[in-house]
Amino acid sequence: MPWLQVEPTVSIQAGGYEAIISPSAGARLFQLTYNHNNRQIDCVVPFNLIASIDAHQWPKAGAFVMLPFTNRLDPAEFEWQGRQIALHNGSNSRQGLHGFGHRSDWTVVAKSEDNVVLAWNHPISSPEWPWTFQAKLVYSVSALGLSVALSVRNTDISSMPVSLGWHPFVPLQTSDAPGNSMLSFSASRMHDIGLDGLGIAHLSETTLTQRVFTMDVKAASTTAFENFSGNVEIFLEKNLRLKLMSQHAPHLLVHRPKELPFICVEPVGSLPGALKHYTKAQKDRELSLYPGEWRHLGCSLGVEAIV
Repeated sequence: MPWLQVEPTVSIQAGGYEAIISPSAGARLFQLTYNHNNRQIDCVVPFNLIASIDAHQWPKAGAFVMLPFTNRLDPAEFEWQGRQIALHNGSNSRQGLHGFGHRSDWTVVAKSEDNVVLAWNHPISSPEWPWTFQAKLVYSVSALGLSVALSVRNTDISSMPVSLGWHPFVPLQTSDAPGNSMLSFSASRMHDIGLDGLGIAHLSETTLTQRVFTMDVKAASTTAFENFSGNVEIFLEKNLRLKLMSQHAPHLLVHRPKELPFICVEPVGSLPGALKHYTKAQKDRELSLYPGEWRHLGCSLGVEAIV
């Protein structure tokens, strides 16, 4: 089973925030902390100090980018422009899970006190992905929190499907105080895709009106939301909340596992199962990336006081 080396890590800090990233472990965010009134707040579940992680059974902590596709693909097969694609990723489950950028070794190309730029190339067709592309990832911190900017460019001679996403593990409070462990955001439609994340979420043919969803995340569930507004408020405690914002992510996936103290709140470029269940027109609109074109995803995460 392949393992990803954690060291060396890089640290960036500004405005009371510190982020620790492991380029060789899929450019993962290992920690994001905020110093609030001399108290350290974990904005993501922190990784324990370990030498390496299993590429297919990673600890449920930190955050990682998803590319070139998002969420589960079971089995890892789909049809693209009349071509049958079967992916091999080395997993015994035969599932494709969140692409493979998070299982790859990224290169640091620039670094400052509050910013790090990473790059990763997939230069040849392979059983893992039969198209070529290059990716760029920028982490930066400021007084507003962490910003994540992911970009992918198609370097192949034909169009390929691309869906980008960000997958943070957000810690939940154990307190039963009213208002704790709540999410609030706007979207147009909810899809229950089952705890295993393998249910079908059919994309609407027309754009529906957005409404506010407020979720108590104490109950285990996996749900996808389409036509997502790009802003999520995650209430941590009486006077504090996390604010997650995204650009170029039309959908949101929320996963609350059973009996584990975290929730995954994932801005994504397509609904789960898109490679299998989208119509041709929907694939062309949300997934197709033509030679030479770029696709982008921007996310940010920070702590806000509730006044």
